[in-house]
Amino acid sequence: MSDTLLRQISMVEMIPRYPEKTFTSEIKDKLSNLGYEATLRTIQRDLQELSRLFPIVSDERSQPFGWSWEKDAKGFESPAMDPIQALTFSLAAQYLEPLIPKANFKRIEAFFNRAENILTGNEKSKLLNWRKRVKVIPENIRFKEPKVSIKIRQKIYQAVYEGTQIKALYRKRGNRTSDERHMHPLGIVIKGSMHYLICMMNEDPKAPRYLPLQRFERVELLNETAREPKNFDMEEFIHKNNLGFTYSDDLYTFEAIFDKTMAFHLFETPLNDTQTIEELDNHKLKIKARIPDTLQFEQWLMSFGSDVEVLKPKKLREKFVKLTNNLKKIYD
Repeated sequence: MSDTLLRQISMVEMIPRYPEKTFTSEIKDKLSNLGYEATLRTIQRDLQELSRLFPIVSDERSQPFGWSWEKDAKGFESPAMDPIQALTFSLAAQYLEPLIPKANFKRIEAFFNRAENILTGNEKSKLLNWRKRVKVIPENIRFKEPKVSIKIRQKIYQAVYEGTQIKALYRKRGNRTSDERHMHPLGIVIKGSMHYLICMMNEDPKAPRYLPLQRFERVELLNETAREPKNFDMEEFIHKNNLGFTYSDDLYTFEAIFDKTMAFHLFETPLNDTQTIEELDNHKLKIKARIPDTLQFEQWLMSFGSDVEVLKPKKLREKFVKLTNNLKKIYD
């Protein structure tokens, strides 16, 4: 295979999908890193030729001209996606779509659409019939995603990725007006439908905080490198600020009595390898296991209502007693 053809294949892979775009100077630098030396004129000529073969377009509204794949282009893929891969992508789309913000999901939707096209291309395909009979049902409530400007989201993600500072108009909770803040992005936390920027403020360089993305009204990218607190640990920050589900890193011995009908699935899907089950005479099950101290587990227990009695640990039992008393006050 000639160097010219290899270079052109590499160029096709460098072109982003609309509305993103790349420029001949960027392509030249990337080709040079791959060992292909070409002049700007040669690259421009190659791009013109490739645009006749692929759905690649040039934005000529301003110079330098930017190149993109058309918004709805099927794209370029080698090797081609086979039916089993297409089925896997199709099922992955069902699973990921509730978890990923719509703006982010649309950036990769072309891959999932391509998979659907492969599966639906043959009405007699056994894979298509299987696809129609496999569904992904989320276990948790899917809340409506808060409105976040696509441009703002992209700039914040870029700042975190590149490790650069930002200036932003940010509206505090409950406020009607926003304030300009100088921030040092440290990371992104995605929790359900909520996205948080973990960052430091210029005026408080020691205490990182988390800010919901929907409260940003404007973001300006700066060239300065973001500063990070000494020994900053993302996992520790999430834990201390209750952004995750973990209360502590400790395990405790859990023991409770469940209604057998409601908890029968624990025979087939145990909590973990430490679980033991004792069948009691009154159509009850006594369940024991070593469990991590998490909010998620407590919420799962609460879903049983009066069909579970927590015995151990004492702290968890007392929490459920308090919850029961509070509910009694409300509904009496």
